[in-house]
Amino acid sequence: MTATPMPFPRSRTEVALMLVVVTAIELQIIAAPNTGTPDALACGIGALPGLLLPLRHRAPLGVLFGSLGLMIVFYATASTDLSPVVPLAVPLYSAARAGHLRAAGACAGLAVLGTALYPVVKAGTPVAHALGTALPQAGLLAALVLLGETVRNRHTSARLIAREREREAAARMAGERERIARELHDVLAHTLAGAAVQASVAADTLEDDPHTCRTALTAVRTAYRDARAELAATIGLLRTGEDRDPAPAPRLGELTELLDTARGTGLLVRTEVTGIPRPLPAAVEVTGYRIVQESLTNVIRHAEAGSVRIALGYRRTALTVSVTDDGRGTAESAPEQGYGQLGMRERVTAIGGELRTGALPGGGYRVHAELPCAPDEPRGTDRAA
Repeated sequence: MTATPMPFPRSRTEVALMLVVVTAIELQIIAAPNTGTPDALACGIGALPGLLLPLRHRAPLGVLFGSLGLMIVFYATASTDLSPVVPLAVPLYSAARAGHLRAAGACAGLAVLGTALYPVVKAGTPVAHALGTALPQAGLLAALVLLGETVRNRHTSARLIAREREREAAARMAGERERIARELHDVLAHTLAGAAVQASVAADTLEDDPHTCRTALTAVRTAYRDARAELAATIGLLRTGEDRDPAPAPRLGELTELLDTARGTGLLVRTEVTGIPRPLPAAVEVTGYRIVQESLTNVIRHAEAGSVRIALGYRRTALTVSVTDDGRGTAESAPEQGYGQLGMRERVTAIGGELRTGALPGGGYRVHAELPCAPDEPRGTDRAA
């Protein structure tokens, strides 16, 4: 059975606020000029708005309407003047703070109107004098309503900013996870494809050529060690959530090891470089490296190719990367819906480049990418790939 929370003040601040408001109302009633001695009824009715304040967080409109109603009852029964500022200040602020701006404004206007008309009707006070007394009170009540609305807008803006930051953080985390998955796919797919070929070689030469078998198994063991290290590094990164890479991002100058691994599978790999090699932006270097890596992986796994040609073209405003094989040249040799192909296309698109893939008329398959980069200092004429 769930206990219902008590609708009474539960903090020292609420109790202190209630006591301050009640005391201020009672002092105003006692000290105000009147036609008679304040009686117990007037003091009791005047204290009730203060006693309602602990409920303002749960029912701001109820406290505001109740306080205004008690003010009307007070004016109708008592012979003492009472400014609406003290009993209505906190209810008006709380209602505006809760988003009830129109209701707060209407109650404030009604209270000012009653304050102006009360002395005119009951005591025959001149209208000009009554309005002069009511206008400062109107200004105070309007300021309280606007203060509540301002605080509400600030809190709303703060919540929206916090939510936007959470969305941005979630997007960054998703992007980081996607980056890690792409990097892991690029490395492991290439490593395991080579290991699978070497394992096949070992199985075929186990009895006839022990030396070749031993060499192939050594390559498999090396590939396993590399894959395990990559997995351990990636899992550690995911566990800690820290943006720390176990190794720097690969660059085009490190293609030698990648090409040697491909050659170890029996694939004839030829390279061609045109233009003047130069340092390029890290994003271009990594993208070019990953294109070569993913293309070689597809050739080893799907193309049944005997040779592959890798061409790098250093142009003034772009780097071109081409990987051409002499395999089957069908869609099966490099599936467009595969994660690797999609990853290549996403990488190229992210840096404003263009990727073209497709089978060649005479057989084989070609991957060609143009990666834009800032023009280098003129050091001669570049040759196109």
